[in-house]
Amino acid sequence: MSTLSKVQPRGQVTLPRAVRKAAGVRPGDTVIVRATGPGTVEIKAMPRISLAELLEKYRIDEPINWEGYKEELEDLAAEHIFGDPLP
Repeated sequence: MSTLSKVQPRGQVTLPRAVRKAAGVRPGDTVIVRATGPGTVEIKAMPRISLAELLEKYRIDEPINWEGYKEELEDLAAEHIFGDPLP
């Protein structure tokens, strides 16, 4: 299926209804957009996944040390901002 769409001044493109329907793309879906060559763009919809499916797929079987995790993230953020690890 081919249709015409115009790129708006802010870089936005509207996917025509027939294209969205044929591709199964719904409002709120996330899409991957990549240039595949000069003048060629590919758009691919990411699959929707429920919270239950995410929790099943990325199961955490051991206790989480939230305080240690927080400290590690703070150290990484400080290193990113200041360029040197904290003492």
